[in-house]
Amino acid sequence: MPERQGKPSVIENAKALKRVQKESVKIKDVLSSNRAAEVKIGELVDGVTLKMTLPRSTFEEKSEQLLSRVEKPVLDALKQADMTLDDIDQVEVIGGGLRIPKVTELIKLAVNRDVLDVHLNGDEAMSFGASYIASNSSSSFKVRKVFLTQHPAFEYQIKISPLEQMSEEELSESEIAYVKDFTLFKQSDYLG
Repeated sequence: MPERQGKPSVIENAKALKRVQKESVKIKDVLSSNRAAEVKIGELVDGVTLKMTLPRSTFEEKSEQLLSRVEKPVLDALKQADMTLDDIDQVEVIGGGLRIPKVTELIKLAVNRDVLDVHLNGDEAMSFGASYIASNSSSSFKVRKVFLTQHPAFEYQIKISPLEQMSEEELSESEIAYVKDFTLFKQSDYLG
């Protein structure tokens, strides 16, 4: 934004900045499905209306510092699981970030796949999974059985372990470390 000669920066105006931040969420959503977004914030500051067209390429360019971090969690998860991309049959993507085309593109590159699977509502799946794990970790809650209707194409296994790498000796001595390997669903199971 160009300097306003003789006047304070728009960034120093809390009310204007709050309006820009609120509008930026809407613009991000529009750019997720369109190549450009029309930005119009009426009387942003000193009676001046901000009006412009923001191309998706500019959004991606300005977000490069954040987008450059997309690949690292994928590689870290594989390393912690002691797996390679060849060990993975399917990649299910959840979370609101997958609505941003550049994020999806970067994940495809990271996992070397042409297609990412999206079968769940990403926001609900993350919330449900986090609450399910938290309630199972607590002695105060009892969780009802979750019912699904699917015949799995593959065996699904899960490994839960601390984020920090610990030796077998440290794991056995630690009171807070929780490690569990188990098969969620076998290929022969019918989930109904």
